[in-house]
Amino acid sequence: MGKKVLMIDGSHRRKNTYNLLLQIEKILKARDIETEIVNLFDYEIKDCMGCETCVTHSGCSQTDAMPDLLQKLLDSDGVIFSSPVYMSCVTSKFKTFADRLNILIHKPKTAGKPVMFVSTTNSTGLKEVNQFYHSLVNGFGMRKGEFVSRAGKKMADPVTEKEIAGFISLLEKDKKDYAPSMGEIVMFNVGKVLALKSTGDDKNFWEENGWIDKKYYYPCKMNLCKKLFGNFMFNVLTNAMR
Repeated sequence: MGKKVLMIDGSHRRKNTYNLLLQIEKILKARDIETEIVNLFDYEIKDCMGCETCVTHSGCSQTDAMPDLLQKLLDSDGVIFSSPVYMSCVTSKFKTFADRLNILIHKPKTAGKPVMFVSTTNSTGLKEVNQFYHSLVNGFGMRKGEFVSRAGKKMADPVTEKEIAGFISLLEKDKKDYAPSMGEIVMFNVGKVLALKSTGDDKNFWEENGWIDKKYYYPCKMNLCKKLFGNFMFNVLTNAMR
C-alpha cells in the first residue's frame, strides 16, 4: 500500500503558499504518494479555552471540526504544515489550529510521523515562522524534514524534488535511522515528566506506550552525549515542575 501525505494549508487567499503545495503535491504523486490538501479556512476551529480537558482526558471540551482534522493527521503517513507569513508568524487560523494540537504534547500519538514545512512572504519573517514550526512539533515526536520557502522575487521559482528529498526519505526510511535534535530530546523529557506528575490519563498513555523508562519514543540514532543530556534534562525538569 502506498503512502499518504496530509497537507495542511493555513493560507486564506490560496495563492503563493497554496501554489507551493500544488507543486509539492505533483512531485509526491509522481512517486505514487497519495496526497490530500486541507485548507483550514474551510473548517470551524474554535479557540483553545485552556481548560486542560485534553490533559486530564483524551478529548476536547470544544465541539467543532478539530476531531476530524486530528484524525486525518493521525491516519496519514506524513504531514506538511504550511502558512504564509503574517506579522512574523503563521496566520491566526493556523495558530488556532496549532493551539488545539496541545493534546499531542501530552499524548504524542504522532511520534515517528514525518513532517515538513512550507511558507512564503513578500519580505521578511521566514526565519521566525520556521522557528515556530520546529517549536510546535518538537513535542509531537515527529521526524522533521525540510522547510520549503519563497520570498519576494523568488516567489515564482519552481519547487524541485531535491528540496523535498529529505521528507520523501523520511517516508521511506525506518524510524531507527532518525537522529532527534537536542530540542526534541528536551521536549520528550518535558512530556515524560508531565505524564509522571499527571493526575489525569497522561501517565497511563505513556506507560501503555512503554515510554516512561525510554530515552526517546522509539529506537533511533542517539549518541552517548544526547543520552546523557536527556538524563540531565529529565532530572532538572523533575525538580522544576510541580
